[in-house]
Amino acid sequence: MKKIHWKIVNAALWIEIVLSYFLPFKVTNDFQYQAGFPMAFISVYDTKPAISPFMSMHFNPIGFVLDVFVIYLVIWGLIKLYQKKRTP
Repeated sequence: MKKIHWKIVNAALWIEIVLSYFLPFKVTNDFQYQAGFPMAFISVYDTKPAISPFMSMHFNPIGFVLDVFVIYLVIWGLIKLYQKKRTP
């Protein structure tokens, strides 16, 4: 089993967080907004202003980990492809 490249994992985590802020939200049922790429990992519910924002959110840790894993694989594959093209 190969070791984990922690720099790539760190980059994948940051990319996932940044993408969730910059990509548009997906609206479902006219009161639920979902964010995350490639799968939604956070849901925000449209509620009354008197309710705390933390009470109107749902965080899906499994979706977050799967998103980070997918981004990790993409970055790792791009690095391997770059190394293969660079060496004769």
